[in-house]
Amino acid sequence: MRNIPPSLLAFALLLGMADLHAAPMNKCVVNGRVSYQQTPCPSTQARKDPTLDELNATERQRRTSPSASTSPALPVTPASPRELPPTQPKAAASYRCDGRKYCSQMSSCAEAKFFLGHCPGVKMDGDNDGIPCEEQWCSN
Repeated sequence: MRNIPPSLLAFALLLGMADLHAAPMNKCVVNGRVSYQQTPCPSTQARKDPTLDELNATERQRRTSPSASTSPALPVTPASPRELPPTQPKAAASYRCDGRKYCSQMSSCAEAKFFLGHCPGVKMDGDNDGIPCEEQWCSN
């Protein structure tokens, strides 16, 4: 049997130990409890792919934002009146897309109009005429 030099043995040992620490640790918080694991954290939410309407609304918002004016964009020809860029009321600066999507979650017609024009996935215009919450907030 051959004698293995101690330096080569130490190198092989270090190389083997490097494999033990190769996988990164993930800090996971599930139900308020923290755990560390090498596998990815489990997801509690089902992934929802965006609809075509949501993607179009995001693109319209990106193109109408002030930063979009610095980069050239292709002209958009709207297919229906609903796809026209909405006019923002003065109070719109205080609104933000926060996940609300129903008329019962709104507090005014202006707020409902902001959500319909700017936020994806809202369900406030049952007849698709561009006027949200006609029974609660935006009645004529």
